[in-house]
Amino acid sequence: MKKRYFLLLLILAAFVPGMLTAQNVSVEGTVTDEGGNPLAGAVVVQKGTSIGGVTDGDGRFSLNAPVNATLTVSYLGYQTKDVVFTGTTPMRIVLDSGTTTLDEVVVVGYGTQRARDLTAPIVTIAGSELAKQTAANPMSALQGKVSGVQITNSGAPGAGPSVRIRGTGSIGDYTNPLYVVDGVFVDNIDFLSPNDIDTMNVLKDASAAAIYGVRAANGVILITTRRGSKERTSITYDGYGGIQTPVNVMKLTDTPQYVELINLANQAVPGYVPKSAADYPASTDWYKELLRNAFTQSHSVDVSGATDKTNYSMGVNYYYQEGIMEAKNDYERVNIRVRLDQEANKWLKLGANAILSNYNKQSADNDAFFQAFVNPPVYPVYDDTNTDAYPVRFGAAQDYGFGNSYGNPYARAYYNDNLEKGLNMVFSAYVDINFWQDKLKLKTSYNLDYGSWKQRSYTPQYFVGGSQGVTAPVLSKTYGIRNKQIIDNVLTYTDRKGAHSFSAMLGQSTRIERTDGLTGSALNVTNYGEYSLYIKNGSATNRNVSDDNPAPFLYRGLSFFARGTYSYDNKYLATVTFRADGSSKYNEHWGFFPSVGLGWVISEEDFMAGSDAFDFLKLRASWGQLGNDNIPANSSVTLGSTGYASSAVFGDTLYDGQGSQTVYQNFLKWEVVSEWDAGVDFSTLRGKLNGEVDYYNRTTSNVVFSAPIAAGGGAGELLGNYGTVRNSGVEVSVRWNDTAGEAFKYNVGMNATTIKNKVISLNGMRDYIPGASVRSNYTTRTQVGYPIGAFWGYEVEGVFASEKDALQNPVYQSVTGAGYFRYKNQNDDLKIDENDKVFLGSAIPKLILGLDFGFEWKGLDFSLSMQGQFGNKVLNAKRMNRDTFTDGNYDLDFYDNAWRQDKKSNSYPSPEAYNNGYTQQANSFFVESASYFRLQNVQLGYTFSGMKRMNSIRVYVAAQRPYTWFNYNGFTPEVSGSPIASGVDTNTYPMQAIYTLGLNLNF
Repeated sequence: MKKRYFLLLLILAAFVPGMLTAQNVSVEGTVTDEGGNPLAGAVVVQKGTSIGGVTDGDGRFSLNAPVNATLTVSYLGYQTKDVVFTGTTPMRIVLDSGTTTLDEVVVVGYGTQRARDLTAPIVTIAGSELAKQTAANPMSALQGKVSGVQITNSGAPGAGPSVRIRGTGSIGDYTNPLYVVDGVFVDNIDFLSPNDIDTMNVLKDASAAAIYGVRAANGVILITTRRGSKERTSITYDGYGGIQTPVNVMKLTDTPQYVELINLANQAVPGYVPKSAADYPASTDWYKELLRNAFTQSHSVDVSGATDKTNYSMGVNYYYQEGIMEAKNDYERVNIRVRLDQEANKWLKLGANAILSNYNKQSADNDAFFQAFVNPPVYPVYDDTNTDAYPVRFGAAQDYGFGNSYGNPYARAYYNDNLEKGLNMVFSAYVDINFWQDKLKLKTSYNLDYGSWKQRSYTPQYFVGGSQGVTAPVLSKTYGIRNKQIIDNVLTYTDRKGAHSFSAMLGQSTRIERTDGLTGSALNVTNYGEYSLYIKNGSATNRNVSDDNPAPFLYRGLSFFARGTYSYDNKYLATVTFRADGSSKYNEHWGFFPSVGLGWVISEEDFMAGSDAFDFLKLRASWGQLGNDNIPANSSVTLGSTGYASSAVFGDTLYDGQGSQTVYQNFLKWEVVSEWDAGVDFSTLRGKLNGEVDYYNRTTSNVVFSAPIAAGGGAGELLGNYGTVRNSGVEVSVRWNDTAGEAFKYNVGMNATTIKNKVISLNGMRDYIPGASVRSNYTTRTQVGYPIGAFWGYEVEGVFASEKDALQNPVYQSVTGAGYFRYKNQNDDLKIDENDKVFLGSAIPKLILGLDFGFEWKGLDFSLSMQGQFGNKVLNAKRMNRDTFTDGNYDLDFYDNAWRQDKKSNSYPSPEAYNNGYTQQANSFFVESASYFRLQNVQLGYTFSGMKRMNSIRVYVAAQRPYTWFNYNGFTPEVSGSPIASGVDTNTYPMQAIYTLGLNLNF
C-alpha cells in the first residue's frame, strides 16, 4: 500500500508537461531606488517560480506572467519587495535601501527584534531550508547548517539525534538543549516534521538564552510553525518517495580467511589441531544477511492564507521510514497542525496553535550487529540439520564447536519484537492586548505539552542453540503519560524619542509538570496476534508490576524575568536581561540569571560615510549566566550489610535483613553556566558577502554527576555538584550571494566551529571513572586538565618484530613476544604499568565544518551541502572482545594488515597477540580517528509555471548522505552516547544513503 504513493509521484512527474497551459501576458516596468535612480541588474521573478529577468542599464525589465501574479524584486543592498501585477503595465517599482537580512525580524525569547539590533549571536534557519533534507527529525536536517551546533545522527528509524550547542558542559547525561515550539517547552522535537516549521532560531550564547534562565544551560532552539500569507489562499503539496541503501558496510572475513587467522592465533597452543575451510558448510556474510534496501516516503498538504484581520494555516503530514535491518523495525508518523491568529479589533489580538502527532515505532535489537561482528562465518543462517531449533531451524554456532556466548545474529533480530505507540500534542493559546497607541502590550499565553505512550515487548518461546533461546514466552508492557503546562504573562513597552529607541519587558511564568507510568510483565503469554498480547493471558504466578518506570514526577516552577533594550541612533546598542527561577526540585529553591549584551554599529559612524569597505559592520560583546535543572532532584543512597550475618530465623523461616546501614543525603544545586562572547557581524560588496565571527568562553560550575562514596557496609555513588568544565572556541559563518548573467542567481556558504573542552576541577578528585570497580580496565576517564570522557590507555609505539626484539626491549612488559604491541614507557621507569596510561583523544571534535552551494536559473534549481567533523576519536570497542570471543570473526582490515612472520607490521598485532588480554585493553590501536567529511545532500529540481489551475509544479531528485570520506573501521564514525561514554562503538546502527524523487504542487 505504501509503495503506491511512490508510484503516484512517478505518474504525476511523467504527466507534468501535459498539464501546462499558458495564461501569461506581457509585463513591463522599471525598478528604481528611493531617489528615482534606475537600478541596473535588479532581479525580477514571478514568486514561487524561477521565471523572470534582470533589469537593463535604465532599470527596465520585461517578462511574461499571469494577472494577479506576485513579482519578487531583489537587488543587492536593498530590501526585497513583493508586488502584485494587477494587469496594468508599465509598472514602476521602488526599492528601499538597506540590507534585507539586517531588517528582518528575529524571534528571541518572549519577543522579537530586528537582526541589526541584536547584541547576541542568534541564527535563523528557514523551514524551507530544512525541508530540503530527507530526515524524520528537523534537528537531523540541521546538521552542518549552523556554527556552534554539533549534531550526531543515527541510522535507526525514528531515532532522534544527539545535539550539543557550544560543546558539552555536563558530566552527567543532562546536556540536551531546550526546545520552545510556539512558546511551548518540549524536551525534543522528534514529533515535528520539517514541513511544519516556518523558522528555527538557535540561541547559542548566555546573553540570548538567559531569558529562559534555569532551562537554558545547554542552549535554546526556538521553533515557529508555519503561518499564512496575506497575498492569497495557498494550497501546497510536498511529497517524496525514496530508497534507503546501507553505506560504508564493514567487510568481514569469509570462511577461508577466518580459518587462516584462527590457525595462526592458535598455532602455539599445545594439542591444537589446525582447521580447514572444507570442514565447514558455509561462508556467511552476517552483515549482508542483516541489511537490506528500505523504503521511505513523506507527504504533506498545507492550506494557509490571511486577510487583514485573520491569519490561518492548516497542515497534515505523513512520514514513513522502513529500517535497513532485515527485521521488524520501522517508524510511521502522522501530524496534524492547525494555527489561527485573529485580530478582534485594534487593541485585541488572540490566537491558538495545535500540533497533534501520532507515531508507531518498531525498534530493532542493535546487539544483532555486534553478534554479526563476532560470529564466525562458517555456519549458515538456516540449518535443516539443527533439529533442536524451533520454531525456525536457524543455524547454531554451538553445532560447530563454538561457545554459548555466540548467538545467530539473524535469529536474534528475527525474534526481537518491540513496538512503541505514542501520541504527542503541543497546544498554545494567547491573548495580546495593545495599550497606549501600541506602545504598551500585554500578552497572556497558555502552553501545553502532553504526551502518552505505550511500549510492548514480546519474546516468543524459541531455541537456536547453546544459551540462545527462551523457555517461556515473555511479555512486558509500559504505559506512560506526561503533562507539562506553562502560563506566561508578559508586559512590553516600546518607544522612540528622537535618536533613542528602547523597550522594557516584564514577565512572569508558572510551570507545572507531571509524569507517571506503569510497567507490567508476564510469562507464558501465547501470541495469536496483537489482540492476544495481554498480561492477563500469562501465568498467574509469574506476573510482575511496577509503577516507577518512568519514575513518577511532579514539578512546580515559578519564574520572574525582565529585559531592556536600548539603541541610540542605530549605532550604540544594549540589551540587559534578568530571570529569577524558583523550583520545587531542590532545597535551594531559587536561582538568579543575569545577562548583558552591547553592540556598536561602526558602519553608522560619520567616519565611515563614503566608505565602500562595509555596507554594515557591528561589534558585539555579551556576558550572561544560565541554569540547568534538567537533572534529578535530591537523591539519597542507603548503604548497609546484607546476607546471613544480617538475617534472622523466626520459626522455621529464614528472613533476610539488613545490618548496620548509613543513609547518605545530598544537597543538589543547579548547574550554572557563565559565558562571555565577543563577535562581529558584517556585510560588504553591496550585500554580496555577509558573515559573523564569534569567540565564546563557556564555564559550567556545580556540574552534577554521581561520585563514589564508601562505608563499612558497602560502596555506592551519590549524585552531587562535583566539578567545573569549560568550553571555548571560535565560530565563523560567511555567505556569498550574487547574480551572473540573465536570471542566474547563486549562493555559497561556509560555517566552521572550533571546540576546546576542558575539565577545570572535580572538587578535589584527580579523576572520575564511572562505575570502575577495577581501575585498570577502564577505557574513558574524566580528569582535570582533559576533556570530559577522554579515552585513556597505553600508547602503542610499535610491534615486536621477533622474539629477540622483544627480549632485548629494556622496558619490562608482563606479556611480550613477536607480534605483540610495544607500549610506550611514559615515565622512564623501565616498566609498563598503570602509570604509563595516557590521554588518547576525545570524542569531542576540535573542528565542525559545513558547506553549502546552490543556484537558480530560469526554472532550474540546484543545491549541494557538505559537512564534517575533525580531530575527534572513536573507540572501536567491537575489536576489544578477543579475550571473550577468542575464536570470533575478524574484520577484513585486520586480515589484510595483521602481523605475520612473512608480512610483518609495525602497527597491527599478530592473530596470536590479538587474542591476548594484555592486548585487549584500552590502547591507541583501538582508539581510531573519527574525522569525516560527508556529501550531505544533493538536490536538482525544475519548476513549471503558468498552469491553468495551479501556480507551479516542481519536480526534483535528491540524494541524502550518498558518500562519506573517513578512515574508521566501522559503519560510521558518528557514535553518540552520554558525555562520559560518547564515541564508544559497540553496536552502532549503520547509516544509509537515501535517494528520492519528489514533487511540490502549489495551487
